[in-house]
Amino acid sequence: MKVPLPRAFDTELNAACLLAQLLSSQEASSCPTILATVDAVLGCAAGMQRGEVLMLPAGAGGVGLAAMQVVRSLGGTAITTAGSPSKRALLRGLGGQHVSGSRDLAYVQDLAAAHPGGAHIVLNTLTSPGMVSSAAALLRAGGRFVEIGKRDVSSTLRMAQERPDVNYGFVALDFIPPAVLGALLGQVSSRLAAGNRMASDP
Repeated sequence: MKVPLPRAFDTELNAACLLAQLLSSQEASSCPTILATVDAVLGCAAGMQRGEVLMLPAGAGGVGLAAMQVVRSLGGTAITTAGSPSKRALLRGLGGQHVSGSRDLAYVQDLAAAHPGGAHIVLNTLTSPGMVSSAAALLRAGGRFVEIGKRDVSSTLRMAQERPDVNYGFVALDFIPPAVLGALLGQVSSRLAAGNRMASDP
C-alpha cells in the first residue's frame, strides 16, 4: 500500500536555513543532517582539539566519511574500522591513520597497539554491547564517548560501571533546541555553498 507524501509540513522557523545552491535535491535530503550531526558531536559535545585522536567504529557510512574530513581539517587523527577491503581503502584515502576490520573484536588489539595512549574521543554508532564495550576500551582516561545511535543505546549507568574514568554523552538532532539546530544547519549550508562537500558513500 502506497502512502501519499504530504504536500506541506510545519517546522520551527529558527530551525531552518537557506539551501546551498550547489546541492541536488537528493544531496539536500541527506548531507545537512549528516554534517550537522558530525558538527554537533565533534564541536559541541566532544570539543575536539587539534592533535586529538578520534576512534570511529564502522567509519565508511555517511557520518563516518563526514567525520573523517572534519578530523582532517582540525589537524586530528582518525582511527577507524570497516568491513570490506574496498571500504578500508577508501578510509585510508581520506586520511585514516589506522584502519582495521570491523567483523570481530580483533580490531581492539590492532588499534590499541597503533595508539597505546588511547583515543581522546569515540563517535559511536554501534549497538552490540560487546562492540560498544570494545570501542570504549580504546578511550584514554578522561576521554569522551559520544553516542549517536537510536537503537539499543548504552545507558549512562552501564558506561559509568564499565568506564567510570570517561565522559559519556548522547547526540540526536531531533532533541537539539531549534535555535541551536538552525545555527548548526546554517554553518553546514555555508560550508557547502563554498564547495566543501563530503565524500560519497561507497
